[in-house]
Amino acid sequence: MTDVSPVLNRRDAVRIGTAALVGAFVSQSPPLAAAETAGPSLHVYPNYGWLRGFTVVPSWGARIEEAWWRYDGARFREEVALAATVHANCLRLWIDFTAWMADPEKVTGDFFDAVKAIDEQGMKTMPCLFNRWHDVQWDYGGQYLDDLTRDWRPKLEYVRTLVKPLVADHRILMWDLCNEPQAANLNEDWCKREYQWLLEVAATARECGARQPITIGTATVGGASNVDVFAPLCDVICAHPYAHTAGELHDLIARYQDTSQRHRKVLLVNETIPGCLNDQRRAEVAKFYTEMLSKAGLGWMGWALREGKAISTRRDRYDSNGINGEGFHPFFTSAGKLRDGLEFLCTKPTILPPWTAASGTR
Repeated sequence: MTDVSPVLNRRDAVRIGTAALVGAFVSQSPPLAAAETAGPSLHVYPNYGWLRGFTVVPSWGARIEEAWWRYDGARFREEVALAATVHANCLRLWIDFTAWMADPEKVTGDFFDAVKAIDEQGMKTMPCLFNRWHDVQWDYGGQYLDDLTRDWRPKLEYVRTLVKPLVADHRILMWDLCNEPQAANLNEDWCKREYQWLLEVAATARECGARQPITIGTATVGGASNVDVFAPLCDVICAHPYAHTAGELHDLIARYQDTSQRHRKVLLVNETIPGCLNDQRRAEVAKFYTEMLSKAGLGWMGWALREGKAISTRRDRYDSNGINGEGFHPFFTSAGKLRDGLEFLCTKPTILPPWTAASGTR
C-alpha cells in the first residue's frame, strides 16, 4: 500500500450535461421520500451479520478508469449474476473521480445502469466513490497524495452528481466514501490533509440529503489503526481484515468489537478474505472467514468477484496481501466458474438480509 501522484480537472459541463439523464433516471427509480438531515434513516440496522457480497472490479478493467470508460451493461450483468449464484445480497461497486471526469454524462449514466443491474439480481449496491490504495507495480488508479493538495471542488461536484439522485433509493445500502485512505496519525500534515478532504466529502454527501449510512473502507496502516482515525466521519464504521489464520482473525474481531463500543457505532466488513494462488488453501481461509465474521455480526464482502485484468484479480499480477504473499483474490475464474473448494458458498445462508420477503420489507 504505497502512493504516487496526479489527477486532472473537469466539472462545468456536469450540471447541464447530466440534468436530463438524472431526471429520467429518478423517474424510473423506486419512490423517494423526503430527504432527512438528522442522520441516516434507510438501511440502519443494529448489526450487519447478514451482509454477504463482493467488491466488484469489472473483469475488463485493468484500472478503475478503464472499467468505466469501457463499460458494457450486458457484460456487467453477466458478472453480477455470478454473485447471485452464491447468495450475495450486496456488491461494493468501485468508481472514482478519475474515471468520471473524462465524460461525466456517460459515466454517470453507466453508474446508474450498474446500480440497476445489481438490483435486477436482488442485491443492493454499496458505491465506493474514491480509491486511495495503490500497488507499487501494477496500480489500479484513483486518488494520490498530491491530489489532496489540489482544488477539491470538482471532486465534490462529482460526489453531488452521483449521490443526489439516489439519496433515498432503497437500492443503495450504504455510501463508502473511499477505499483505504492511508492516514494513521493526524499529527502529520499529509494525514491532516487526507482527513480534511474526506471530511468535506462526507459533509457533501450529507448535504445532498443521503438517507443511507456513510462509511469509509478502512484498513490497518503503518502499525496504527486508521479504522479509529476515520470512525468520526462514519455512521457505520468499516474494517478490512486480512489476517491469515483463524486465531489472528479472532483477535482482529475482538479489536473491532472494542472499536465499535468505544465509538458507539456499528461496525461492518466490506472488503476481506486474503487471496492465494492455491485454490484449496484459499477456500479453507474463505470458509473460516465467512463463518467467523457472520457470527460476530460484522458480515463480509469478499475481494474480489471475478478473475480479470486488474492487479490481484489475475494470477500473473497478484499483490502481496495474501497467503504466502500470493494475493490472487477472485472467487470466480475468467470462465465464470467458482474456484475449487468454494462450493460451500452455494448453500443458502441461515441469516437473511432484512429486506427479504420473510421480513415483509424491500
